[in-house]
Amino acid sequence: MDSPAWMFTKALSHRQKVTRLYKRCLREVDNWYGGNNLEVRFQKCIIRARFDANKDEIDTRKSQILLADGCRQLWEKRHFKPFRFALDPGGSSYDRERESPDEIVDSDQWTLAEREQFPYYFNTREQRKKELLAHWAKIEKDWDEEIAAIQTQLPAAAPTVSK
Repeated sequence: MDSPAWMFTKALSHRQKVTRLYKRCLREVDNWYGGNNLEVRFQKCIIRARFDANKDEIDTRKSQILLADGCRQLWEKRHFKPFRFALDPGGSSYDRERESPDEIVDSDQWTLAEREQFPYYFNTREQRKKELLAHWAKIEKDWDEEIAAIQTQLPAAAPTVSK
């Protein structure tokens, strides 16, 4: 398996190992065939057929060999630059502090008692919100006046040059 031993709290069953191998195989297909949806689907169907061909294997020794062979093949065919989700380790946004959305503070989850604990914060916040809305109303009014002026003015005649 790829993960270090200290991450596991219990031994995995054979079924769990096969399921995780299957999922990693599908992720590798996504890495190699990225944007071509038809090719991705075709390759995933091939992988599914390979797993389905051995799903009813009764001999545990053979199933262990098949699992080890699948892990080896996956290791040999891994992508040189695998896709990483942004917030996963190795991703572009991993371990970055994200700004929380304003809706968290504005939501109704704050009780009156909690708001009374921080009166300065909430009063200042309400004042800033009113100032921001007034500022945007002023910008919108100025913009409307400028549009109206542009629509009513005639373009100035170009000066003629006489010699």
